[in-house]
Amino acid sequence: MDRKETESEITFIITEELVAHNVTFLVNEFTRFARNDSRDAIIDLAFVQKINSMAIAALIRFKNMLAESGRSMHLVNTNETVLRVLEVSGMEKFLLE
Repeated sequence: MDRKETESEITFIITEELVAHNVTFLVNEFTRFARNDSRDAIIDLAFVQKINSMAIAALIRFKNMLAESGRSMHLVNTNETVLRVLEVSGMEKFLLE
């Protein structure tokens, strides 16, 4: 995962598939950020071709953690495959708002 940072937000650029063996790292990074940083988050999914339910759950938890402290999370550069998985899961509106 790469990062781009500004004063008001951080962009997490996901460079691997969001599947089971990568989710623990993602959860740890997001949790650390949510607890120790006051900026908003952008999740760039331009390089992601696969996403599973564990990754979707991690994104939901991250968005909720940030919302509790008045911050936001936005997904950007979602491809058609990832969008379809989000639609099937019923989470596209929540995660993409």
